[in-house]
Amino acid sequence: MATTSTPIGGQERAKREQAFVATVANLRIEGLYLDDELKGIFQRHVDGEISIEEFRAAVNELSERRFGSLSVSRNGRSLGTFPVCVTQSN
Repeated sequence: MATTSTPIGGQERAKREQAFVATVANLRIEGLYLDDELKGIFQRHVDGEISIEEFRAAVNELSERRFGSLSVSRNGRSLGTFPVCVTQSN
């Protein structure tokens, strides 16, 4: 994946790092975790190597490759297809 983001400042990096730490903590509360490949995608975003759009695309691609998509419907109407990207810990 090509990177198109511009360099980020220390304040933006700290904000991204805080979001990453909160994500990991919230997942652990639920007994879930991020594997090394997904952590690497997060870290590339925290470091400013990829934009939020590239981050989302990378997570979605990883999810599609590993798990496929989840089709969601309500009252017989499709709400769309969403990637699945979280793995439960043992």
